[in-house]
Amino acid sequence: MDAIILAGGKGNRMEHELPKPLVPARGKAILAHQFDYLKKFKEIDRIILSLGHRADEVIDFIKKNYSDYHVPIFFSIEKEPIGTAGALRLALENFGQSDFALVLNCDDLTDIDISKLVKDAAEVICVAHQRLPFGLVEEENGFAVFKEKPIMKEWVSTGWYFFNQNNLLENLPESGSLEYDVFPKIKLRLFKHLGFWRALNTKKDTIEFENEK
Repeated sequence: MDAIILAGGKGNRMEHELPKPLVPARGKAILAHQFDYLKKFKEIDRIILSLGHRADEVIDFIKKNYSDYHVPIFFSIEKEPIGTAGALRLALENFGQSDFALVLNCDDLTDIDISKLVKDAAEVICVAHQRLPFGLVEEENGFAVFKEKPIMKEWVSTGWYFFNQNNLLENLPESGSLEYDVFPKIKLRLFKHLGFWRALNTKKDTIEFENEK
């Protein structure tokens, strides 16, 4: 299968001079975490890196650090912002070759077992329980009870997906959002992940990630 990493956003909330995929987190670039993790799985035949903002810097980083990567790496570059759905369509039209596609956001780090994820070959959205980023206040006997950043019971998207490429391409617009313009049109099963997941969307996220044990 192809693995498509969506890494074209500006990442303004990171407040960093580097493009978001190259922002350091625990000693290496966010994108490096993804490449190092994907290398563990024999199911992946090629990597397609979907880029936009400051793409040349990201390409230089990959060529410098992953020139001997175990599978081919391709770069799909959007000339102007076309949303996650548009970027994914562009990547698949230009470089997609396999029947299936693992799609992931560059800034969603997780230890999802890809071997288990692909076993049923179903259209899948990976979900996990989110830790609330702020304290939760509940009422008990008329008084406030404070819970420090609890883990919620609800499932939220981890930003990792598994698709049949042919079915997916039929529903991808040239510009638009996966969440709003594509997912309502297709049936996705849930892959419930109970392990590690960390979204690095802001400077605060990276700081908390650095401080985690």
